[in-house]
Amino acid sequence: MKKIQILLLTILIPFLGYTQINTFPWIQDFENGVGLINDTTDDGDWQLRSGNTPSFQTGPSGDHTTGAGSYWYVEASFPNYPYLYFISQTDSFDISSTPGQVLSFWYHMYGNNMGDLNIWIADDNGLTKIDSIQGDQGDQWHLKYIDLDNLGIIGDFAIFFEGITGSYWDSDIAIDDLYIGDSYSVGCMDPNALNFDPSAIIDDGSCAYPPCGGILNSSAYQMCWGSQAAIQFEWETDTLNFQCDVIEIHVGNENGWGQDFPGYWPASNGWQGFAVAVGNGQMPPNWSVEFHAVLEFADGTLSDTIFYTPSSCIPGCMDPTQIAYNPFATIDDGSCTGTTCDPATEHQITINITLDNWPGETSWELATNTGTNIVTPTGTYNYNDIGVTYTYTHCVSSTAGFEFIINDTYGDGIQGNGQPGSAGDVVIFDCNGDTITYLSSGNWVDINGSPTGVSFGNVAYSGPQNGVACAGPPAIPGCLDPNYQEFNPLANVDDSSCVNLHVFGCTDPAAFNYDPSASQMDLIPVCNYTLTIEDGAADGWGNSYLGVVQGTNLWTYTMGPGYSSQTFNIPLDSDMPVTVYYFEVPNAQNPDPLQTTFQTMQNSFVLENENGVMLLDEGSNPFANNGQGALQGFGPPFWTTYSAMPYCGDYCIDAVFGCTDSTAFNYVDSANTDDGSCISVVLGCTNSLAFNYDSLANTDDGSCVAEVIGCMDSTAFNFNPSANTNDPASCIPVILGCMDDTQFNYNAAANTDDGSCIPYIFGCTDPLAFNYDPLANTNNFSCIPVLLGCTDPTAFNFNVNANTDDGTCVPIVIGCTDATALNYDSTANVNFGCTYPILGCTDPTAFNYNSLANVDDGSCLPIIYGCTDSTAWNYDPLANTNIGCIPFYYGCTDPTQFNYDPLANTDDGSCVPFILGCNDPTALNYDSTANVNTGCVYPVYGCTDPTAFNYDVNANVDDSSCVPYIYGCTDSTATNFNSLANTNVGCIYPIFGCTDPNAFNFNINANTDDGSCVPVIIGCTDATALNFDSLANTNNGCIYPIYGCTDPLAFNFNLYANSDDGSCIPVVIGCTDATALNYDSTANVNNGCVYPILGCTNPTQFNYDPLANTDDGSCVPYIYGCTDNTMFNYAPAANTENGSCIPFVYGCTDSTAFNYDPLANTDNNTCIIYVYGCTNPIAINYNPLANTDDGSCINPIYGCTDSTQFNYNPLANTDNGTCIPFIYGCTNPNALNYTQSANTDDGSCITPIYGCMDSTQFNYNPLANVDNGSCEPFVYGCNDATAFNYDPLANTSDNSCCYISGCTDPTALNYNIAACYDDGSCVTIITGCTDVAAYNFDPTANVSDSTACLYDAGCYGGPGIPYWLNDGCYAWVIDVDEYCCTNDWDANCIQLYDYCQQGMPTNINELLRENNIMIYPNPTRNIVNLEYKKDARVDLYGPLGELIISGDNIKQIDLSEYSNGIYVLYMTYNNKTITHKIIKQ
Repeated sequence: MKKIQILLLTILIPFLGYTQINTFPWIQDFENGVGLINDTTDDGDWQLRSGNTPSFQTGPSGDHTTGAGSYWYVEASFPNYPYLYFISQTDSFDISSTPGQVLSFWYHMYGNNMGDLNIWIADDNGLTKIDSIQGDQGDQWHLKYIDLDNLGIIGDFAIFFEGITGSYWDSDIAIDDLYIGDSYSVGCMDPNALNFDPSAIIDDGSCAYPPCGGILNSSAYQMCWGSQAAIQFEWETDTLNFQCDVIEIHVGNENGWGQDFPGYWPASNGWQGFAVAVGNGQMPPNWSVEFHAVLEFADGTLSDTIFYTPSSCIPGCMDPTQIAYNPFATIDDGSCTGTTCDPATEHQITINITLDNWPGETSWELATNTGTNIVTPTGTYNYNDIGVTYTYTHCVSSTAGFEFIINDTYGDGIQGNGQPGSAGDVVIFDCNGDTITYLSSGNWVDINGSPTGVSFGNVAYSGPQNGVACAGPPAIPGCLDPNYQEFNPLANVDDSSCVNLHVFGCTDPAAFNYDPSASQMDLIPVCNYTLTIEDGAADGWGNSYLGVVQGTNLWTYTMGPGYSSQTFNIPLDSDMPVTVYYFEVPNAQNPDPLQTTFQTMQNSFVLENENGVMLLDEGSNPFANNGQGALQGFGPPFWTTYSAMPYCGDYCIDAVFGCTDSTAFNYVDSANTDDGSCISVVLGCTNSLAFNYDSLANTDDGSCVAEVIGCMDSTAFNFNPSANTNDPASCIPVILGCMDDTQFNYNAAANTDDGSCIPYIFGCTDPLAFNYDPLANTNNFSCIPVLLGCTDPTAFNFNVNANTDDGTCVPIVIGCTDATALNYDSTANVNFGCTYPILGCTDPTAFNYNSLANVDDGSCLPIIYGCTDSTAWNYDPLANTNIGCIPFYYGCTDPTQFNYDPLANTDDGSCVPFILGCNDPTALNYDSTANVNTGCVYPVYGCTDPTAFNYDVNANVDDSSCVPYIYGCTDSTATNFNSLANTNVGCIYPIFGCTDPNAFNFNINANTDDGSCVPVIIGCTDATALNFDSLANTNNGCIYPIYGCTDPLAFNFNLYANSDDGSCIPVVIGCTDATALNYDSTANVNNGCVYPILGCTNPTQFNYDPLANTDDGSCVPYIYGCTDNTMFNYAPAANTENGSCIPFVYGCTDSTAFNYDPLANTDNNTCIIYVYGCTNPIAINYNPLANTDDGSCINPIYGCTDSTQFNYNPLANTDNGTCIPFIYGCTNPNALNYTQSANTDDGSCITPIYGCMDSTQFNYNPLANVDNGSCEPFVYGCNDATAFNYDPLANTSDNSCCYISGCTDPTALNYNIAACYDDGSCVTIITGCTDVAAYNFDPTANVSDSTACLYDAGCYGGPGIPYWLNDGCYAWVIDVDEYCCTNDWDANCIQLYDYCQQGMPTNINELLRENNIMIYPNPTRNIVNLEYKKDARVDLYGPLGELIISGDNIKQIDLSEYSNGIYVLYMTYNNKTITHKIIKQ
């Protein structure tokens, strides 16, 4: 629709008075406040605008020219959407004399719902779309450049801009800086671009730069900022291209792009780089997340992605030989407490620092004269370290010495709160364990140089100190190889005492596979343990986690929020200890150690084996059960450990007692230990019911013979040759007779058939019956009385029940028995095929032909064709067959009128003549009577005074806005500046020209008239126009020729033509429809078409149609045949009767039927099917309905037909009253309870069983019911031939069999309490010290006297000094106070020794040193006492590594219920774990 409007405007351009432009370049920048020409028939107008458009996120922010000027745009706000059209056009242009012109303009189309901008050109060719721009183009101006020479423009033209708004308000469209003129070069003006065009004078925004998405080089590597993991991303880009400047770095991981960084710094290799922290500062060791970085360049592109997967930064000791070794550490933080010093230049020292009640105030420094000082700053310790002793080992110069400096920020030293035991201390040892100096020795000085102790104020100095060379540990000779039985875990010098390799096996004497030669239990090497971690608050462990280490295997576990418990399977070896590390890691969001401790107290773990036996749990933490029942937080180091030896079980097999002799009668397959219960096999028949039953046999050898009782008399009827036990009472004599119960003379008493049987002959024995049988001897009740009647099934009166024909049969006569029918047959007795009269027109060519009528009633009417519709234009009241109705079409039928309707066939008086004129009421020359619009002139308001300053050459209505010219110098800097002037003239220098404002060539800038003025001559300056004026110099009102037919009577009259081009065509009336029969190719006005009437036009054909004028190929030839549908051979395809009809002959036409009639041609449904069956009336299955015997007759068989009777005959079909009932009982005459009258055995027979019936006898048979005198008495003794005391006469075991031989002397060394038979192997006891490690080892002794062995304690004074180790009190003292052995036997040691000698009469706590733990007695037989001053966690593990006892502050352990062996005691307090061995013997 809009295109049609634009076309109309284009055609009318010459008549609208628009300005024609033929001087170029033409530029429209909208800075003069004038826009383009808006269409008045579209949906709205384009507008001038400067700055932003009123809508948000659409439209430009300024014009293209200066950014502050004006532009021409479409405002899309309501109600200007959706999809509304806004059309604006330029003036007309003539470029015929200036070829090579181009059109360019800038456009702005920004908004999410942007519409379209279409550019059209209107010339003599009509309207042509030359470009279209759709959709959002971004928030910037774009150049559109079009070469007009390529468009084939004919004549003048105008440019139309069609803006179509989008689906919503954010679709503002703007244009600016329109240009038509000489071509110019557009392109990229940036010399740095790939497509730089040095000839371009306008940059079209097409500059293309090297792709900045690619990176020349890149790398990434991990850094650790303490415990914080970081990634250093580095890259190299094109530094010469400013578009490749990196403006932002985007960093993310699997959770998305979480970080953006606006800068970077130079990397060490000259590249650019940026480091970013990842994780949260303390991540578990199994933390691994892939990170990626993308660079954003200045041109908006993105680089390739740089990938890197960091790992955790875990500070710790990485030396596996050190005490503080952390196997999960990835950064060595110098926390290794052990050192390896160079013996040539260094001494090793150990510093023990015990902290007081305010650990956070303490710091210290180790100063050396060479190397770097070691500083532990304030804040290293916290409140968790109260009373804790930390041990540090360092190397110092062997020549320069060292000085220890301790600081206290509060100024009261480390004296504590004044309570006993609250003060701290510093003790420094050399590598031999000797004290070098200690804070409370009185040798340290304060800041003033005065001697001081723990109350040193702010600082204390140890003064210069020196270490000593390491003497090394004392030599402990012994076997160092744990694979030998002589292995000594304390030994450090091999003394070649390794002799006997361990023999692995089952060491449990109660086990089936006990190996007395085994020295070490053979344990299962590996098994699954279950680790359960728990969280009391179910809020997750935060960053804390468990690490599990065994050998080279490391596992880590933690738990996220939402779980209170999780379990994990861990395969553990049984030959090496497993260690669990609990890592307490502060939360990055809340690094407060108090909060970390609180969270840690909610955490716990349990490690247990498959049987639920606990190996380690949170109880291994000595301070766990503090009311929270879980782990508590620890200070530095931030992890703690728990260790134990897994137990996976052993290979011992439980003893299963029983008879293990596979040849014995009572052999037990599952037994592995023989208990002497075997019974020998006795073969024989073990079936007590058998003929040859053997009561002594316990194993059946298959020899049993069944007892067969029967008549053994060969003359008897029932002689049994198989019987082995005679039953004379059962013999039956022979009785001769007919034994066939199906025979006529059957003898029920006979048992021997004599061949006299006579068969039954069944039949009717009544001579008066229809079916009398003179041969029958047995009447079967089949007699049929005689029934007279017609027996012919084909007869009309056939009697199906008659069996004797009486000559009354009447044949069937088929025909119409209705006297009213056309074909009534008075002889017929079976009605069929009556034809009744149907009246009507029987002429098939008549209008009212009735195809069903068979009697013509003279009503036929001829066919009359025509229009039968009374409302139609061509209605024919005589027609009875409708054809060709034409409806009324009302309208103007005069072709010379304005509203002529060529389709109308009835003039309605509505014709209106043509009236030319302007029919637009908004036009100046509006003609209300015009019906053909032409020549409208629209008001253009403005100043119409050509002498005025603001004269508007386009205005035709003066709006009183004229402003007179005021000439003068408008340049304020000029000497002749005139503030009132509005037209600048004469500034600085005279400007020559025409100063007459009315002249054609008036020069507004001239201030000096040079006589060149040319008067204005208004007229048409276009030589191609009809009103061309060669004298005119100012173009106005050109009228251009519109060629066409100007004759209104002509067929092709052109209403708009003003110049006849001789193309008029006269009106030719005729049929213009090429499908009509009378089509006239020369006609141009349609009238009188005759259309084809299809049908058969051949008069020789059966269906010839005299009205048809066009043969449609439907002709049907004559087809001859029987057309009587009442005849047998009626042919429905025939249309012409040929006298061949054959009448129907009814009967049975089924050749398979019983009454088939070969003469019949029409079946009358009288067929009788063959009925097969037994036609013998004496048979039991005689079928009176059967007409064909099928040989199925069954003769009667007489007998007992009652299946509940004894003599039931399943073959009998006729009961003869001979049934005998069942009599139940024992029918075996050899049974104890034989019943002679019984004919049916009920299973109650009691068979005699012979045997010993005395229950006091050895061979008593509880099943016997007849004693046969075979009883034998019991003979008791050992009846096992494999036993040492076997008695061959015994038949009954008295459990006295002896199977174990050995030494039965209870005083002998090898006395075997289990032996019952002495084998002479007894060894005499020799008592002495049998321990090769003892000082007084006796190689001849075979019995160890533990009191006789003297053991070297290995203490500082040498063997036996001050006492031997087997002095119980001495061993106890050095066990509970190792200082007494390793340092000096001082007064405290003597006091402890005396205390032990006196029977330990007082509280031992009074004798303990501050950190001592006393364990006594050790070794022990049952009770172990523990004495210590501080709260401690106690864990005791058994010889197999199983946890026996666990708890807090346990002071006594009872081992009386446990096996002998070495137990390991772990006592943990103040973050320190002490290990002791406890021996139970």
